Amino acid sequence: MILSTNWLAEYVRVPASVDMLVERLLLAGLNHEATWTVGSDTAVEVEVTSNRADCLGHIGVAREIALLFDRPLHLPAVSPREAGAAAGVTVEILAPEICPSYTARVIRGVRVGPSPQWLVDRLATVGVASVNNVVDVTNYVMLECGQPLHAFDLAKLRGGRVVVRRAGAGEPFTAINHKTYALTAEMGVIADADGPVALAGVMGGARTEISAETAEVLLESAQFAPLAVRAAARGLALSSGSSYRFERVPDPAAVEWASRRAAALIADLAGGELAAGPVEAGTLRADPATIVLRHRRVAEVLGVGVAAERQQAILKGLGFVADAIGEERSVWRTPTWRRDCWREIDLVEEIARIEGYDRVPENEPIAARPVVESPRERTIRRAGEVLVAAGLCEAMTRSVVAEKLESLDSPWGDAAPLSCSPPLVRGADRLRRSLLPSLLESRAANVAVGAGSPDLFETARVYMGRSAVGGDSPVEEPLLVSFVTGGSFVAGKGLAEAVLQRLGLGETAEAGRRVVFRPLRLGLFTAGRGAEIVLERPDSAPERIGVVGEVSAAARAACGLGGGGSEDVVAGELRLDRLEFAVDMERPLRRPSDFPAVERDINLVVDRSVPWGDVAAAIGEAAAAQAVAEGLLEECRLVQVWEDVERLGADKKSFVVSLRLRSSHGTLAGDEAGRAVEGIVAACHARCGAVLRA
Repeated sequence: MILSTNWLAEYVRVPASVDMLVERLLLAGLNHEATWTVGSDTAVEVEVTSNRADCLGHIGVAREIALLFDRPLHLPAVSPREAGAAAGVTVEILAPEICPSYTARVIRGVRVGPSPQWLVDRLATVGVASVNNVVDVTNYVMLECGQPLHAFDLAKLRGGRVVVRRAGAGEPFTAINHKTYALTAEMGVIADADGPVALAGVMGGARTEISAETAEVLLESAQFAPLAVRAAARGLALSSGSSYRFERVPDPAAVEWASRRAAALIADLAGGELAAGPVEAGTLRADPATIVLRHRRVAEVLGVGVAAERQQAILKGLGFVADAIGEERSVWRTPTWRRDCWREIDLVEEIARIEGYDRVPENEPIAARPVVESPRERTIRRAGEVLVAAGLCEAMTRSVVAEKLESLDSPWGDAAPLSCSPPLVRGADRLRRSLLPSLLESRAANVAVGAGSPDLFETARVYMGRSAVGGDSPVEEPLLVSFVTGGSFVAGKGLAEAVLQRLGLGETAEAGRRVVFRPLRLGLFTAGRGAEIVLERPDSAPERIGVVGEVSAAARAACGLGGGGSEDVVAGELRLDRLEFAVDMERPLRRPSDFPAVERDINLVVDRSVPWGDVAAAIGEAAAAQAVAEGLLEECRLVQVWEDVERLGADKKSFVVSLRLRSSHGTLAGDEAGRAVEGIVAACHARCGAVLRA
């Protein structure tokens, strides 16, 4: 935003020293970019953050200066003189989601010509070229209050009716830059009987632009939805001062004020008569927030006290309205131009920046309060700790991907991916349904630049449509953690198990729940080398919480890793949003036993169809039953799986299991260990039909 000091002086007494001005504005959040002289004026360029749309006009910055230097603010009185004739036009809004409110004023008998020198100079200081007295007024008022305006040649509007609607797919529009654009149905237009005359919130059309022959002007002031304006401006690469401001949501109350201000200036500078009353449609959307401020909270955050009276003076100077003021707290309504403020901490920040961050002592101690992690935060942190400890590097990839990546199967549903229009990134217009293709592509990029075998993981959301998940919400955004690393299926399964164990889940039954790995056919994985991870809980249907498997040659090729590849790649993905419940409870700490362990191996023969997960669950249940195993089982590990028709029989297989037993009360005797093993074998026989191999 480029400011004119002469222009600012219309509203507030500006400090004589420009250096003092820019330093104080910088400390208040408006970073200084540059200063230069333009004739008798001084131009000051400041950086305005996206949340401060109120400072995209000279009045907003003047309001800051008035408070920072304790000087009165003078706003121009606006009372345009209206003639008796009616406007003679109608306005209709057919797309209120794009344009909630539209105001039009008609000025007849104008004489379009050069602007007076003061107006030309003001615009020149801020880098805007003069066009004519009507167009210059619309630019001037926009730069004054931040509300964009547009002026139409009323005689060129067909049908005497202005309609705000969505554009038709492929509908042509010729802008005032005399270039023709093909519009989409997501864009809003201002139209007459013959078609679009302006692209809503972005730019006017060439057919109705103001010219030297214009005698009647229709002045537009409206409220446009920021997302629609942003999509149109970016989709057509047609940004403007208007779109820049509408994307940041200007002051809703300025819609009518700017209309009156511009109408009065046009009548003064170009002559003509203002028709009686505005033509309005829609309803302004302005919902000021109500915020409770605890006076002590300012000192708790800043480490230095600010008197309650001073707090109130600052907030009132910024335009906040006090609904109630008490000894301990006060209640404030935000002004319409500060829609970025809606929390108590926002008020604390406003007080801090006006009071001056330089007044906060550097060595003042601030009482620290412990931060309590939410279950989700704890889940994310613990999963990341395991993967980092395993040597993986955390990656951050885009949420939008190309069609070739989304053609790979998603473990979380087969609904079509959601599309972005226009694409947020060129060539990438699909919201991903899994993190694995993105990680595989990232691994390929790292391999291509000689990074060896980069092992990566990522924690992020994916996006699935309603047909994939059901329910009332149109989109579900699961939180996933995914990893890609070199190795076999066993390595990937071990990594997934390590994460689950850290989160409080494992293959052995605990608190009535267990995790099992089941064979899975998924195009992403090599046939027979993939598994789904299923969580079983009491009174709840089994649900898939993850997948793991060796990446197929076709999937590697689609992601740029090559179809053959000398190195196997294994990938896994877990749904953290379905696992955060597991970390709600703090797992009890137990002092390690001082006594030696006893190792026992058992060879269990089961039917070929029995998975290891069922056997592991039976062992865990037996170990949890104090009457059977006396809590002695410390570790259960699968050593070997083998089949032999001659020795075991048809459709049979053997699990060689290693058990580690230990007592915390004394050295474990052989008969005690034997009874524990007998109890475990009995439990495996009862649940899985397992028998000890002779």
